Amino acid sequence: MTPTVTSPQSETLRKAGAPLREEIARVASSPKAAQARLQLLSAKRVALVTKFRFMGDTLVATPFFAQLKAAYPHLHTTLFTAHTAAIALQNSTALDAFEPMDKPNGQRLHHSRDLYSRLKNGNYDAVFLLNRSFDSAALAAFAGIKTRIGYDNEWRSPFLSVPIHYRWDRNEVDAHLDILRAIGVPALDALPELSFSPTQIQEARQILKAKGWSGEHEGRPLLGFQPGANDPLIREWGAERYATVADKLIEETGGFALILGGKEERETAERMASSMSRPVLNLVGGLPLAQSLAVIGLCNLWIGNDSGLLHSAVAQRVSSVGIFGPNKIARWGYDTPKHRSVTHFPDTPAKDDAAIHRAIAAISVTQVLDTARSVLTTPDDLKTHCAPYFTDSPEHARLQAARRR
Repeated sequence: MTPTVTSPQSETLRKAGAPLREEIARVASSPKAAQARLQLLSAKRVALVTKFRFMGDTLVATPFFAQLKAAYPHLHTTLFTAHTAAIALQNSTALDAFEPMDKPNGQRLHHSRDLYSRLKNGNYDAVFLLNRSFDSAALAAFAGIKTRIGYDNEWRSPFLSVPIHYRWDRNEVDAHLDILRAIGVPALDALPELSFSPTQIQEARQILKAKGWSGEHEGRPLLGFQPGANDPLIREWGAERYATVADKLIEETGGFALILGGKEERETAERMASSMSRPVLNLVGGLPLAQSLAVIGLCNLWIGNDSGLLHSAVAQRVSSVGIFGPNKIARWGYDTPKHRSVTHFPDTPAKDDAAIHRAIAAISVTQVLDTARSVLTTPDDLKTHCAPYFTDSPEHARLQAARRR
């Protein structure tokens, strides 16, 4: 079986089950959480620390940013994140400043020194640590930030004023919102959010028009694809399969197809384009990041591997189909009428890269096509309904059972 989730759309925390609700309620009623709430009321500057490598890791935290700002509108929020995420979120109304800092391989000491210096000199009253590294929690404590709220994994509890348990079987969007719930903020289920200025959107239209797109004049759907990925073995579904899906959707919808991705994905994109019987616009590696993301926002449908571009499509409410390995879908997938995720759960758990690759390869073209047709034909007024993969969904239970075998 290769199921897509069909669980009812409902409030995330209720769906998470009694044990998690009780755990969050216990933390929220603790003296530490009460003290944190009091300190946030008088705080002025707050640091938000996410992961520093992949844009998608930060895009899924945008519901957290928005609801923190709504609960404490007086806070000046500074996001510590990767340069790509800072570019993507430049128009966010929930964020007041950015501290972009990538984490190159082999430069951990330099990165830690830089992070410590910026935290120390930023005059922050509080910090939310949405990543899970030991270093970030320790450095925030050593920097003298009084209120430190974050996940308790990696032996971080001694460095946190409010430690919150990280659940590896929880969707990442919801895990971040659980941090707010654990300090008494009644966070609501939400999808990622990403916006661009009217000027940026018009620039994206002009780019496509210059390359032959006439969708806004002829009413042809714009179909976006990302066949490549930064970890090809465990993320890519296959250029030739994407080509088959694209050809069929163009035939059925009269759509205009384009391919996007990073410059390191050019070879995969070229294989997809050369395998197609119909024209496709290959923009892989040819646009700055902000323009690529704005172009995605113009699409009527996005089909892509597990990547930041997929999260950006969801965040702009573009109907989407995400293709995932069985090890990633529970934490990073989506299940809404307009945003669906597909995978294959093998009978034997996929515990290494080769097994994950085989599982992804087992996803059928028919399954992806059927899912694409479903999200394309669902009314637009359902785009805002959201329900990432819940910990008690039948599909997730099957995944967990497979892991225990």
